[in-house]
Amino acid sequence: MKTAFKSYAQNFEDLMLYRALGHVERGFYVDVGAQHPEVDSVSKAFFDRGWHGIHVEPVPHFANLLRRERPGDRVIEAAVSNCVGLTKLLVFSDTGLSTTVPGIAAGHVDLGVPAPELELEVPTVTLASIAEELGDSDVHWLKIDVEGLEKEVLQGWDPATLRPWLVVVESTLPNSTQSNHLEWEELLTEADYMHVYADGLNRFYVTVERAEQLKPAFALPPNVFDDVQLGKNSFMCRELSQGFHEQRVKLMARYDAEIKTLLAQIEQADLQHQAMLKSLSWRITSPLRRALDFFSFAIRKKDVAALFADNQQPPLSPGTRAWLAKIDAAAKESQT
Repeated sequence: MKTAFKSYAQNFEDLMLYRALGHVERGFYVDVGAQHPEVDSVSKAFFDRGWHGIHVEPVPHFANLLRRERPGDRVIEAAVSNCVGLTKLLVFSDTGLSTTVPGIAAGHVDLGVPAPELELEVPTVTLASIAEELGDSDVHWLKIDVEGLEKEVLQGWDPATLRPWLVVVESTLPNSTQSNHLEWEELLTEADYMHVYADGLNRFYVTVERAEQLKPAFALPPNVFDDVQLGKNSFMCRELSQGFHEQRVKLMARYDAEIKTLLAQIEQADLQHQAMLKSLSWRITSPLRRALDFFSFAIRKKDVAALFADNQQPPLSPGTRAWLAKIDAAAKESQT
């Protein structure tokens, strides 16, 4: 059995599923309550390995993200329940807390979560209706994360037509550590599914016909031998990742400010240089600068005597030679 999880895991769900199903090269999943294609996504690690599947997500924003980021996968923009029809969805934007249960929404608000921004009428489908589209295809795992509707979802399931190798169900009340699995677990055990693992948030079930093959993968919790690398969107790394992001933003702002200051200094220096070139003093001292440049060149060449041999004058303008003659006369007069 393959145990090394060589890529990035977003959470412990995908790690445990991959530990059991990593030997399957081109598997298929059904992700009910898929939400974001990366953040807290159970399916991303599998999609990156060539798996495909179905995402069921009623929030339009997340459904659109899934369509964009998961080419080849099917996205069903609906809620899952025990009947096909319509229902009202209370949307808590940018969270996984959206729900069709008013009491659960009220509980979120009581805990300080901002009130739902939208109330949408969305279609409902059942697991049985989804199974009709699959034919005889094997479903290797089914995940159910529906914010309080777990029982209704399982009531709309026909184990004879949809029989995933593994089923993962969120098993606590929303935003709580209180387990609610006794409300719906019987629907799984009556369908010959065996409980094999719980991670505190979810419970894992395997078909009895595959228990011997898959159950050993759940004997231990995630550990060092899984060779796990938690992705940046993992809940355990999110705070650290956010810290790195904030530091990066600060550094970029600092460097941007320093670059702007340097460019302003360069621009100011250029303006000063242009003003100097246009100044009266620069034009008046131009002959002297040319003379100094000439003598510097001559000294470097060590050929001053040759330049003045046979009373040869330096190749200066008449105005420069007259100005130098005046300086020479003034020097001789000061010596007498």
